Amino acid sequence: MEEDIIEKLRHQDIQAQELLYKKYANKMFRICYRYIGSECDASEILNDGFYKVFVQIKSFRDGGLQGLVAWMSKIMVNECLQFIRKRKKIRFVNESEALAEQSPISPDIRIEAEDYFELIKQLGDSYRTVFNLFVIEGYSHKDISEMLNIPENTSRSHLLRARQELKKKIENKYCYENRK
Repeated sequence: MEEDIIEKLRHQDIQAQELLYKKYANKMFRICYRYIGSECDASEILNDGFYKVFVQIKSFRDGGLQGLVAWMSKIMVNECLQFIRKRKKIRFVNESEALAEQSPISPDIRIEAEDYFELIKQLGDSYRTVFNLFVIEGYSHKDISEMLNIPENTSRSHLLRARQELKKKIENKYCYENRK
């Protein structure tokens, strides 16, 4: 069945394309929205990404349906990065790698996934992008530096700063609520 749909996609079968879109559009939209933070822009990127998937499907190397989903995810991330570069004019600043050590967030604080996602959306573009690429997508700092054309140390420092900002936001929100 998996190979059948992939083969149909390679032959530009419209029904297979619709099926793939319906099944994975929500998941791919969440990836786009996590990077961009705007539903309208994320929808545009989603459509551009699926267009690329359908046009470039012949270059997909076998890995079954799981491999196809991972390949599509990578295309969506790359589309998001292109959007950020073109429209948002993201600016990376070289920062010293040696930043103050972080203390962990209190284990007593429980955060719902949606609340955490909202806090990530509040990060600056460069911090949010590096955070998503490293923490969510699992890219290395070397990969991130190549993707964004920045030094590895800048990737590391932006990740550290993103984590520090998230920690402050979490402590401010949840510690303040617990004091009431």
